[in-house]
Amino acid sequence: MRVLVTGASGHVGGAVVLALHAAGMAVLAASRSPLAGFPPDVQPVRADLRGPIGDTLRPVLAECDAVVHCAAALPPAPDDEIAAVNTAATRGLVALARECGVRQMLFLSSMSLLRRPLERPITEAHPVAPDTAYAQSKYDGEAAVLDADSGLTGTVFRITSPVGPGLRRDTLFPRFVCAAAQGAPLTLNGRGTRRQDYVDVRDIAEAVVRALSARAGGLFNIASGVPVSNRELAERCCAVLDSRSEILFSGMPDPDDEVVWEVCIEKARQTLGWTPSQPLDASIRDFYRSLV
Repeated sequence: MRVLVTGASGHVGGAVVLALHAAGMAVLAASRSPLAGFPPDVQPVRADLRGPIGDTLRPVLAECDAVVHCAAALPPAPDDEIAAVNTAATRGLVALARECGVRQMLFLSSMSLLRRPLERPITEAHPVAPDTAYAQSKYDGEAAVLDADSGLTGTVFRITSPVGPGLRRDTLFPRFVCAAAQGAPLTLNGRGTRRQDYVDVRDIAEAVVRALSARAGGLFNIASGVPVSNRELAERCCAVLDSRSEILFSGMPDPDDEVVWEVCIEKARQTLGWTPSQPLDASIRDFYRSLV
């Protein structure tokens, strides 16, 4: 199987490239940034999804069986760039894939389009309420892929917070890991009771391999299935890194103290035969090792 992966220089895209290659697939890695760290037989493709993509990707897609669309514009990028990359480029890729006879397109979406949990556990049928340009762009991208026809199987992964080696975003997880590694305080707002789901990027990549291998279409939650409070995350970072950092409370409120992201992954288990295998401690340890 020949697979084009967009966003190959990113955290998730890079892990997907490595997992597909390890599974014996021929991988074409598309990115607007130079690529490094991939096996020599991974074929690089320079592509900028912010502009017209037909001339660049049509000859590439003509030789591909599947596309994994990991590329995304993230906040604080301007709203027009977010719409161009996450919505317009996704629609363009769907059209090109159909034109070129690609069999499957898998789109990496986000739990952020739910805004906040209304019911537990969160299934694929949970109501959506996109309230930002990014969330709306992901929702529109989902629709473009799931509405595909003409023999193109559309697959969407709604992922929670991706963690593990190679993470670059400035979010709570890397901040806590870095603080613990330096012996600096880990500071919590509110009571530290907000519970988030962290899924290791290697588990996401394995789910991609399974979905392509089975040509499984539809919408899937991809998560660890184990919500972790902010305080528990701070404690695990200190324990894994053998840190003497203090865990402090800022005195500032956290409006999400009562929020629990308890995500049901039963559909992915049953349909893909996929179960996350990387525990949180491994994600913490291996993220830290990827920094040093």
